[in-house]
Amino acid sequence: MLLKSIDGAVRIGGAVWRRVGLWAATVLHRAVLARVGPGCRFQAGVHFAAPNAVQIGANGYFWRGCTALSELPGGRLLIGDGVQINRDVHLDITGGLQIGDRALISEDVVIYTHDHGLDPRSAPLPIPKVIGPDVWIGMRAVILPQCRRIGQGAVIAAGAIVTRDVPAGAIVAGNPARVIGQTNRQEAA
Repeated sequence: MLLKSIDGAVRIGGAVWRRVGLWAATVLHRAVLARVGPGCRFQAGVHFAAPNAVQIGANGYFWRGCTALSELPGGRLLIGDGVQINRDVHLDITGGLQIGDRALISEDVVIYTHDHGLDPRSAPLPIPKVIGPDVWIGMRAVILPQCRRIGQGAVIAAGAIVTRDVPAGAIVAGNPARVIGQTNRQEAA
């Protein structure tokens, strides 16, 4: 009985600690980012290397370990309303990254907006990227710089390596990712 009481106290303490961390991280990000819409929440451990270059719409949720970095000054990150970015997602904003409303980016996704060609020591070449509204990017997908646009309502399968643009409503999977189907969602006119 005593072990159950201790276990319950530990669970309650953990829940309280997580809520305090969520509150503190949210307050901090609201203070330092260029724009944060109402209802956004940030877990502890979210990092934006250039906070003045980040604008976020309303009701977003950012899990711990999410990072946004740029290899050059001037990289920008624009995030729409209702976007969820899960834990350990890496967003490269060197070339500029725009994420549409209600996009969902699953755990461990990597999105690149610059390239070095065949010389890893060369200066980064910024390549802008737009991820449309209602896009779902599955766990551990990698979106390479050659993909400049992911259309509205597209689904990127878990583990996909995306090397080219993805049409609206397409379902892509594989390495390199190829269209394997179509969702029922259509791009708004």
